[in-house]
Amino acid sequence: MKPLPQTLDELDPATVTVADLLKLSHAHRTGQDYPTGEQLIANLPDVLLALGDHVLSGQATALDIAYRLASLIDAIEHRTVARH
Repeated sequence: MKPLPQTLDELDPATVTVADLLKLSHAHRTGQDYPTGEQLIANLPDVLLALGDHVLSGQATALDIAYRLASLIDAIEHRTVARH
């Protein structure tokens, strides 16, 4: 099995998949707590505004944008269930 890259620079944009980016994002969160669903919803407008600004900056690559979206998907898929 091929080792997981540590950075986006180690990925080949021509062959990378969103599944690859999800694995990378998940690996980057090792040892960190995921946010709760409530935290994700509360922060979603700010996250999407920041992503939009990054896209409009002209500095974002397709790979960078896809990774940021994969990171958001990873957070949603692994969100912490709030205990009441």
